[in-house]
This record gives sequence, structure tokens and C-alpha cells, in this order.
Amino acid sequence: MLTSPKTRLIFIISLIVLLTAGAGTTFILSIRGDKFTIYHDGQIDTIQGSFSKVREVLDASAISYRPEDLIRPGLDVFPDSGTAITINRAQPIEIKVGENTQTIWTLQPDIASVLFESGIKFNRSDQILIDGQLYSIQELEGIPRAESIEISRMRSLTIHDGAKTMEIMTGAKSVGKALEEARIILFENDKVDPPLGSWIVPDQEIKIHRAKPYTIQVDGMRIEISSHHTSPLDILEEAGIGLSGQDYVQPDIDTPLESGDTIEVHRITEGLEIQEEPLPYSSILVGTDELEIDQRAILSQGVTGILQQQTRIRYENGSEVGRSPAGKWVSREPIDEVVGYGTNIVVRSLDTPSGPIEYWRVVRMRVTSYTTASAGKSSDHPSYGITASGLPAGTGVVAIDPNIVPFRSKVYVEGYGIGFAGDTGGAIKGRIIDLGYDEGELVSWRGFVDVYFLTPVPPAESINYLIS
Repeated sequence: MLTSPKTRLIFIISLIVLLTAGAGTTFILSIRGDKFTIYHDGQIDTIQGSFSKVREVLDASAISYRPEDLIRPGLDVFPDSGTAITINRAQPIEIKVGENTQTIWTLQPDIASVLFESGIKFNRSDQILIDGQLYSIQELEGIPRAESIEISRMRSLTIHDGAKTMEIMTGAKSVGKALEEARIILFENDKVDPPLGSWIVPDQEIKIHRAKPYTIQVDGMRIEISSHHTSPLDILEEAGIGLSGQDYVQPDIDTPLESGDTIEVHRITEGLEIQEEPLPYSSILVGTDELEIDQRAILSQGVTGILQQQTRIRYENGSEVGRSPAGKWVSREPIDEVVGYGTNIVVRSLDTPSGPIEYWRVVRMRVTSYTTASAGKSSDHPSYGITASGLPAGTGVVAIDPNIVPFRSKVYVEGYGIGFAGDTGGAIKGRIIDLGYDEGELVSWRGFVDVYFLTPVPPAESINYLIS
């Protein structure tokens, strides 16, 4: 019992100190808060503090979460330090429907529940690929959740295979896959339109052009080939056989072919052949006084020219089938020959039965004879018996061609004597002399004689130096 005032004071002070110390401890504990345990992602985290909601606990712990995650207790529940907070993570699944792809986060354990939760509508005929493996709608029950789901909508297709037509429903994405599902076998060189890699579209029509057998004869070979083409040109291109230049095919390139037809390729080549032909040269006559009259000599030799003719030769499959001119040209011009004819007149003498004569030319001529009566005119003709010179016809007057013998000159014929070139005639042309006789004295002449041209020498312009 505290009866002393001092003792009572000490007791009171001690009591105050104890009470103050107890209150401080309680205050400190109240500031530090409760300890909470969090289970997530296979690990355990703890955090201490005072929180009014589970959401605040998680935010303070810096643990992320998605709205789809399952958190117990709920995010808005007052946290109880005696109850652990658990986070059951939602898992991502990629879902592709047609050309559209989306990713959803789910806690569902199986595919059927995932699809139900996603709200995606599908038909019982749709095909579903789960992680790349094909399933029907009826097989989805109990299949565990996967990483990807692909829903292929069934589409109607019409397939024209030659004369056959079929309609199918398919979930395949490509033409090739659709044909594979339809168990349609394709062979080499078959053509599919659209191509096998094309995407399927609604109400798609697929045409299969079956390859047919053909035979190609080319370059000495026989090639068997199958092709979906019907044009000869397309079939050759597919076989790697080209045409060039004037090559052609039979049947014609525009002719549609039937199965089993033969295509003949005709190779056309051309060659050139050059032939040479001589070009004759001409002779030029040049008068020269270095030669006597009626003599000739070559002053310069002629040179034959060369004409080259080019011929185009056409070959078909190596055999010649035709030729055509391809041009010609003179590769060497001919050089004319120069022939000199004599213009030098030399007067000579000749002894005759009637005495010596002087002559300046001798020409070999065909000889005939005539009288007035045989000259071809009637006796009552005004010019009967009159020669071209006006003299009476008869012995001593001869008919000549003035182009050979100068008119009104004198000539000598052995056996006849001297004659006056004073007559002409229609039949007297060239080297012919017709000897005149008086009536009743005609001597018949036939054959050839030398005719001597007697002096005086006529003017140069009256002389025919080139007697042919």
C-alpha cells in the first residue's frame, strides 16, 4: 500500500511510462500492416501492408494480370492475410476464320469450350484445324486446348473434268487441295484452270484440261508427247521445239488437233550458189595506113569479161526443192579487141593479053553474065537496053554493087577484059559482078573471079575499105 507521497509519485510515473511504451508498440504494428501471400505463374510472392482490396495488393506487388485471368479472391474483395491470393492465367489461342485472324485469351480447358466462349459461329460442315491437325465438329469434344484453331468454311465447287462435271463442298483453301480432297488424279501435262495454287472463292468453277497423246516428226526424229493443248504451235512450244525463218508445220498452226494426231515440222533452209559466165568482148575496127587495103591485124587483144550469177537454193528437211535467181553482177568488164583495117593503097601492075594494066585493089567476087534481053525488061520498055549510067548495055559494061565497086570506074576480069562499072541491078548486091555482052555473043559465067580495080584511085570518101 503506497502511503508515502514520494512512493505514490514514483508509482504513478512508472505506470505512465509503461502505458506509453505499450501504445507505441501498438502504433508501430498498425503502421507496418498485414503480410499477404500471392500464388502466380508457378511461384509464391509475399507483400506486407494495409490494403482495402485485393486489386491494391496486386498493384503494390507489381504483378501484372489480364482481365481474362482468374483471380481469387476477387479483385474488389477485402484482402484477408490468412487467405492466399491465387492468379490462374488465361492462355492465348490464335483463331483463324477464313482470311480473318484473332487472338483470344481463355481459361477454358478444351477446344469445344473455347469455341463456345469465343462466340464464333460455324457450320457442321466446316473443317477445323487444331494445331494443324484436321478435325470435324463432332470430334471436338474433349480435345485439350491448343495454340491455334483454324476454321475452314465449306464452299461449293463445280469441277469440269473433260466431259464430266461434278459439284462438291470443300473447306480446302487452294484448288490443288480441293482436287486432292475430291480424289481427282492429275497426270503430267494436264492443265487446271485456275492453277493449283489459286485460292478457292465461293461458287468456284474448276476446269481440267486433260493431256492427249500426239506425235511430232522433226529433224529426222519421232517424238511421242502428251499435252493439254490443241494448237500445233503450243504443243511444239511445250515440247521445246522452236520454229525459225520459213519453217512450217503440217497441219497448219491454226488447225485444232485431235488425240493421236501427228505434227510434221518442215525445216526450211536456203543456200546461195554463184556461177560464172564469160562475157564476150567486141571487136572495134580502126583504119590504119600501116596496113594495105583489105588487110587486117589485131592492134590490141580483147579480154573476156566475167558475169557472176547468184542462185538461191531452197532446202526442205535437207533436200533441195527449188531454185530462184538471186541477182547477177559483172565482176570483170570485157575489154574490146581493136582490129586495124588497111587504108594504105598500093598501085600495082599486071600483064594481061591486052597489055599491062595498073590496079589498086583486087576483090574476089561471084560472077554472072547478061545481055539486054536477059536483063528482065521488055523490048518496048523505055529504058530497054540502057544501063544505070545511061550507056547502052553490051560487051564492056558490067553491073556491080556501088557499095563494093566505085560506080563508073573500070575493072579488069581475066578472060573478059576491061569492063566499065556502069550498071546496077536489084539482084546485084555485095560481091557480085555481072558481065555484059552484046546480043548473040553471050558467054555464060558461073563461079568466082578476081576483080581488079583499075587506076585512077578514087577519092578516099568514095572507097569502101570494109568490104564484107
